Amino acid sequence: MKDIDAKVLSSDVLAEGLIRIILHAPEIACEAKPGQFIHMLVPDNAHVLRRPISLMAMDAAAGTLTLAIQPKGRGTQMICSLKEGDTVKCLGPLGAGFDGKGAQTIYFVGGGVGVAPICGAMDGFATESSCAFFGFRTKNHVYGMTQAPCRVVAVSDDGSIGERALVTKPLLEAIEQKRPDLIMACGPTPMLAAVQKIANDMDIPCQLSLEERMGCGIGACLGCNVKINLPDGTWTYKRVCKDGPVFDSKEVAFGG
Repeated sequence: MKDIDAKVLSSDVLAEGLIRIILHAPEIACEAKPGQFIHMLVPDNAHVLRRPISLMAMDAAAGTLTLAIQPKGRGTQMICSLKEGDTVKCLGPLGAGFDGKGAQTIYFVGGGVGVAPICGAMDGFATESSCAFFGFRTKNHVYGMTQAPCRVVAVSDDGSIGERALVTKPLLEAIEQKRPDLIMACGPTPMLAAVQKIANDMDIPCQLSLEERMGCGIGACLGCNVKINLPDGTWTYKRVCKDGPVFDSKEVAFGG
C-alpha cells in the first residue's frame, strides 16, 4: 500500500454519466490486483474524506491505472474535473480482490458502474470458455465491451442494446448450457442479491464485489461494515474496505 501523488495522463467521457481517468501511478500499478481499489483525495481543502474508486484496468509495465468514475456528489465531481497533467493524492492498492485461480470457466456479471471492476477481473482471469454479462440503462451508458478478452452479452433497461431484460436472464440461459466454475459480479445491490440467489441455489462458487460508504479505507474507522453470515448460523460484521470489497456469495447477508 502506497500513498502517492499520481499524475493524470488523460480524462475523457467513457459513457453517459461516466468519466474515464488514466493515472500514472507505477508504485500502485505494480501491486494492484483485479477487484482492488484506490482511495483518492478530493483536490480541494474542504473534503477531508477520500473517495474509494475501483480499478477498471491496471498496467504494471506502463505504470498506469484506469478508472471509471461516476460524478455523483461534489467530491467525485471535483475528481472528474481533473485535467491532463494534474496530480492527485492516491492511497492503494486497497482491499481484497477477486481470485480466479483454478477456474477454467468464469461468468462475469456487471451492472452500471460495477462493470468497471469486472473489466479488471476479465483482464486478469478470463479464458476462452468464459463469458461476461453486462446490464446498462441504455445504449448511451455502454462501455467496457470493446477489446474484451472473452464474449460479452449486453442487456439494457430500454432494449436499446441487447434484450430489454435483467442481466440475470442471459446469465441463467448460459448456465443451462454450460455450468461455470465460478461467477464474479459487481453492480447495484438488487443485481448482486439476484446473482447471489442463483449461485447459492445452484451451488456455484461466486464472488461479489460490494460498495459501501468508506471513511478511512484501511479498516480502522469501521464505517463500511456489512453483515456477514457464519457457517454456524450466526452472523458478524466485516469491513468492505479491508475484508472486501470482494466476498464469497455465501457470506453476504443482503437486507440484514
